[in-house]
Amino acid sequence: MKFFSCNTAVVGAGAAGLNAADELMKMGVDALLIAPDLSAGTSRNAGSDKQTFFKLNVAGDYKDSPRSMAEVFFAGGAIHGDIAYALAAGSARAFFKLVELGVPFPQNELGEFVGYQTDHDASLRATSAGPLTSRYMAEKLLESVKARKTKILEGYTLVSVLRDGTGKLGGLLLLGADGPAVVAARNAILASGGPAGVYSRTVYPRSQSGATGAAIRAGVKTNNLCYWQYGLASLKVLWNVSGSYQQAIPAYRDEHGAAILDGAFESEGDRLDSIFRKGYQWPFDARKLNGSSRVDQQVLRLMARGGRAYLDFRREESENPLQKIGKEAAQYLANCGANRKTPYERLLAINPAAAAFYRDRGIDLEREALEIAVCAQHCNGGIGVDSWWRTSMEGLYAAGECAGVFGMYRPGGSALNETQVGSLRAAQHIAAHSGKQSAPAKEEFDEKVNLSGEIAFLRAAKEGKLAKLVAFANDARKRMDVCAGALRDPQAMRALKVDVEQALQADPQECGEHYALMDAIQARDDLYVMREALTAMLAQAQLRGDAGHGFTQREQTEGASDAANVCVETQNGQARIVSVRALPKGGGWFETVWKDYLEGRVFGADDRWMNM
Repeated sequence: MKFFSCNTAVVGAGAAGLNAADELMKMGVDALLIAPDLSAGTSRNAGSDKQTFFKLNVAGDYKDSPRSMAEVFFAGGAIHGDIAYALAAGSARAFFKLVELGVPFPQNELGEFVGYQTDHDASLRATSAGPLTSRYMAEKLLESVKARKTKILEGYTLVSVLRDGTGKLGGLLLLGADGPAVVAARNAILASGGPAGVYSRTVYPRSQSGATGAAIRAGVKTNNLCYWQYGLASLKVLWNVSGSYQQAIPAYRDEHGAAILDGAFESEGDRLDSIFRKGYQWPFDARKLNGSSRVDQQVLRLMARGGRAYLDFRREESENPLQKIGKEAAQYLANCGANRKTPYERLLAINPAAAAFYRDRGIDLEREALEIAVCAQHCNGGIGVDSWWRTSMEGLYAAGECAGVFGMYRPGGSALNETQVGSLRAAQHIAAHSGKQSAPAKEEFDEKVNLSGEIAFLRAAKEGKLAKLVAFANDARKRMDVCAGALRDPQAMRALKVDVEQALQADPQECGEHYALMDAIQARDDLYVMREALTAMLAQAQLRGDAGHGFTQREQTEGASDAANVCVETQNGQARIVSVRALPKGGGWFETVWKDYLEGRVFGADDRWMNM
């Protein structure tokens, strides 16, 4: 078995992982970047009409501050105040690093980086480099990582997070084309993206797998796995149909060309305005079941009957729609010069790159309808971390979507901000405390880490003894779509959780069916995430405050305040409800902060590990 060693291993080559490796190398830490494929993953293969980066406002006369931005994060509910503040405080630094690296965020003639409104925020903090913002981020960060001569281990997938005999991080078990390998490390940053295999109907790119399950199997606590974002997405090409795609007000039709939305709205104007508002109210939201989320609900009902839904930019949703829309939509279209005859022409006027994206991938929106569905798009929860992005295992950090830093709601584009802020803070903490320690030797690793259980699993998988586990995982993903997605059924979720636990406890069995080794590894990890997610969802359901991710309007309204003030932690299939930590005051007396900075006290204590 191959052996590698480093101070800090970074798993994942998306925006979070690349920034973590870049910052570690900048700070003089011996870092090893690990990824199955540098061109795979969500950062390079996901986006929307104009993929948003959420940052502190730096244009015009809008008065902003880290505190006011943190208040927006905190107001979303079920998010710890110190994490919300850190996300806000680090956003400008993160944004301008990307600008200096060459990500083409637009500026005006005075040099201001102007913004626009995004979902769950009333300010103009959103900015974008177009449909491929995260890809540009990953490309420019990779250039910087390579320029620093960072060690890169490509072609290897994370199998397991390994504890040593004291419960601390011992290293990582990987799998490559030539077999398993181990990495001995003092620290590791998981930046492997969200748990993309929990649902069958998802907009995660097919190259995305995630490693949340590996952390869960190692005993790491999770946070808020009950909170996900669901939204409309195209199926032939996995892509979010938010923003401009909705603001162009396309027609919603089924596979026979019949209208989908008839009967669910008070008037034609109400229906048209609801479609328009899906542009910036894109995630499904139970608070808007009398508003724009009626659109999602009608699509879900059609799909439940076995029908198929389409966006049609060739035809109008209603006759003479521009004469029936409200003031908000009318003003927006006028400002964009988009008072055109068809949805396709309006889309070209608003955002021609949005239409070009599909045309470049073989779908001409001027000539064909676009099949869509309500899909899982982003997990607001994940691996539990503190304000330095430390997990409950000493030496293990998590950043990017795999870190469970958000709660019920988050402003659109805040996930891209978190990839940069979270990875920076993890790198800073490592550099300040253990970044100068030497890499573990093989003898030290062999003495402290027991691999027997993991090797036995790989052997059973290779011998074809886990076919039933793989088949069950495929079925469980479809059941998650039905009972634990945008609309949820607690009774069905309880039954599914029992079945998942039984499947994980079952002994491997001889079976002649063929599957790829990675299928078994992925099935095991996905089922562990499902167990924790269902545990969190059921615990959160008792609070009656899902706030847009299922259940009923009545339940959400009655219990929203309860759910907003707590986080739902899970570990080993058990849930714990914890009160959110309050927003810190922030600021400080300059000379005091300066002294603390020079003496390293601002980078957090390391004499005790977090007690989540």
